[in-house]
Amino acid sequence: MKSLFPKTSVLAALTTVAICGLASVASAQDVFPFTDSPDGGPGLGSGDGWEDLAVIAPMYSLDAVPTLGGTESYATGISNNGWVVGGAKTVAGLNRALRMRIGDTAAQELGTLPNLAHSSAYAVNLAGDVVGVASAASNLYGSSAEPWVFRNGQMTNLDPFHYGVYAAATGINDGGWVAGTNSFRGTGTVESFKWKTGSPINLDDFNGDQCHISYAMAINNRGMVVGYSAAVGACGDNRAVSYTAAGQIRDLGTLGGTNAQAQAINYFGDIVGVSELSTGQNRATIWTGGAASNLGTLGGASFAMGINDDGVIIGYFLDNRNQQRACVWLGGQMFDLNTLVNSTGTGWRLLIATGVNASGQIVGQGRNAAGQLRGFILTPPCRSDYNRDGGIDGADVASFFDSWSAGLPDTDINLDGGIDFGDVGMFFDLWTNGRC
Repeated sequence: MKSLFPKTSVLAALTTVAICGLASVASAQDVFPFTDSPDGGPGLGSGDGWEDLAVIAPMYSLDAVPTLGGTESYATGISNNGWVVGGAKTVAGLNRALRMRIGDTAAQELGTLPNLAHSSAYAVNLAGDVVGVASAASNLYGSSAEPWVFRNGQMTNLDPFHYGVYAAATGINDGGWVAGTNSFRGTGTVESFKWKTGSPINLDDFNGDQCHISYAMAINNRGMVVGYSAAVGACGDNRAVSYTAAGQIRDLGTLGGTNAQAQAINYFGDIVGVSELSTGQNRATIWTGGAASNLGTLGGASFAMGINDDGVIIGYFLDNRNQQRACVWLGGQMFDLNTLVNSTGTGWRLLIATGVNASGQIVGQGRNAAGQLRGFILTPPCRSDYNRDGGIDGADVASFFDSWSAGLPDTDINLDGGIDFGDVGMFFDLWTNGRC
């Protein structure tokens, strides 16, 4: 099966297929979760070191994801109420899944499945239930990989067949439904599944498909699943797909090229991922209303990894030095996240953004000031607490209108590049609902 992502890393967008880089550029970029171990160290790209770009505005505050006693950590998912999941190295050098709440100074190690040394978490819901993968291999991929759910303090294997072939659980919604990949037919096949209780439900293949190769990446609170599947008659190609709550499959189309992968979906059915252009280049993509749209780039290839219900999209792109840089799309405009925190002052290099919640908090992985690979949590300022006094009240309205009338830059609440009535509407929507 041809993947848009190199198979030496974790699942695409945090499943069992890698998420960092297309085949055309994979040799010159980092893999995720990045690691400094000899078998999978991040590359320097084609340039001579990191380039610090001008800071646009210090919009986000940054917190690091702690390790589990080792030297590395990463974050893959974040819930709307502040659960963060991912993984880290232990003192013994093992990769283990972790869970924490924003504000915690230590992370909880979730363990692994019996006889499998390594694990990673990929998604978490409001209840703190976590899904992920366990594997004998440190890259969390391969013939021993099995999906699990962590609930009520217990890790449960979701592979009833115990084939353990490139499987993983990659999404979970607030109703407890899980999505992921299992091998239902043994070696040579991997197929999307849904699960809540009992046995996993094998989701539909395309009519006429003989490959039985598909990967579910995410599930929303309406039970819709997205991911990618081999094309009919072309087991080496990937097609971005969605599944209805009843499990029916739909090809989402591309930006003119052959391959595409869907990575995330919000409550309203907006889907993001990556697609090839007719030229073979890869661009972050959003599928809305049945159509695929190019989200653009700030350099070379770009990739969308997550979207919240307000339409905030996160991911990464390759800059002109072929370095990976975490990014965010706000109000339709793309920003390098390194320019939205004072990266020069903090010393951080934000490499990839992997999850975003309803409050606009973003998680991912980067390098800290010491050059260590660490997960990060970015928190934006509370836009409805405009005067920053810690409360959302009438004083914020007065302060906002004074600034908006004067055309001050921070009144561009919807971040569309202009100061107009669209900002007033968004401010009042947030303020009346007591939201940030």
